[in-house]
Amino acid sequence: MIRSVIIGILAVAVVGVGYWGYQEHKEKNAVLIHAENNYQQSYHELTYYVDQLQNKIGTTLAMNSRKSMRPELADVWRLSALAHGAVGELPLTLLPFNKTNEFLTNVGKYSYQTGVKDKGDSALSKQEYNTLENLYKQSTDVEKGLRKVQNVVMQNHLRWMDVELALSSQKQKNDNQVIDGLKTVDGKAETFSEQWGPEMNQLNTDEEKKFKKISGKPVDKNTAVLRLKHFLNLNNTDTISIQKTGKGSNYPAYNMTVKDKKTDNSIVASVTKKGGHVIWFIKNRPVKYDKLSLHEASQKAESFLKKHDFKNMTMVKSDQYQNIGVFTYVKKVGDVRVYPASLRVKVALDNGEIIALDETDYLINRSIDIDMTPKISKSEALKDLNSNIKVQETHLAIFQNESGNNILCYELLATKGNDTYRIFINANDGTQENVELLTD
Repeated sequence: MIRSVIIGILAVAVVGVGYWGYQEHKEKNAVLIHAENNYQQSYHELTYYVDQLQNKIGTTLAMNSRKSMRPELADVWRLSALAHGAVGELPLTLLPFNKTNEFLTNVGKYSYQTGVKDKGDSALSKQEYNTLENLYKQSTDVEKGLRKVQNVVMQNHLRWMDVELALSSQKQKNDNQVIDGLKTVDGKAETFSEQWGPEMNQLNTDEEKKFKKISGKPVDKNTAVLRLKHFLNLNNTDTISIQKTGKGSNYPAYNMTVKDKKTDNSIVASVTKKGGHVIWFIKNRPVKYDKLSLHEASQKAESFLKKHDFKNMTMVKSDQYQNIGVFTYVKKVGDVRVYPASLRVKVALDNGEIIALDETDYLINRSIDIDMTPKISKSEALKDLNSNIKVQETHLAIFQNESGNNILCYELLATKGNDTYRIFINANDGTQENVELLTD
């Protein structure tokens, strides 16, 4: 009798464990499928945006003035930003894809300088036209390369999750078709890096100069790993990989992947060679549910910032993606919000863990030297505002335009119906510098 009861209990236990294991497996698969779908969508979007960008550039070559080119170049500027964002959603942190990123960034800068910022109606100079022609040829090569990789993925039913695994593993295969294809695309983008006009070279030089302002003495790779461990309070880790950033990067740094033995999760990070600053990190772990509210998560983010001595920061934006809270903070100098000195924090909504930080902009812009006294009053700045919108809040803020210039502005939070806008108006001459539609 007792033996039968024990057997029955064991049978129930086995069934229970089996069901629990099945549920765990099912949930894990659901997370992986969701991630794979996101990667697939991001790559399709990247390919589409570059395809449209190439078409728009080709159209401008048949036009004879900046005025006629302006709508097309404005679209090129927009598409380059969208393509750049799509690249950021792919698992390419450890893949040398920086030339493609640099190419997309320069496309955006050039189209803005040539067709958006320049309000004249003159024809392009010979050098500007040659740059545009070369840009068209290069975007064609990049677009073809991206399409080729897309076809390989679809025809062979390849998965981006396998790419991520190959990149984060020391046992990286040399014949991964996706990785090889993307390296080829990056090589094509690199051939164009020396063909930009002098105005673009100056913009890139200015950006490199900003990174030279980073404080501290040079550190070696072992010290860089220790800085990351100390920053994240990691006591028991394995260093999976570490490499220096290559030529074309705006700042010398060590990109690394470490594994936390306690949780078995990997952490990807970049630590500057000068000063050993943790410029960004990402903890790779699934977040299956949301237990915390965005407000509670923001308190976790603020505690993290205070712990790491980020002073006088104010939150300007909060979003939720799946089960993760994303918070943007900017530095405050007196009552002025310094938007170029911004950073982003990601918080897992299941337990409040900080799973990502990006302080790139904060690190290079935290010591901006600019006159913070407005030349026009708030009422003067608002006088030409669209009468259909209602201003809810007004702040003084420093806004950085597409040319990299820092401008003192009146920042307005305004509403029209159910829509909310953030508007920056130049505090010196009343020019409307930027309008952003804030999404829920």
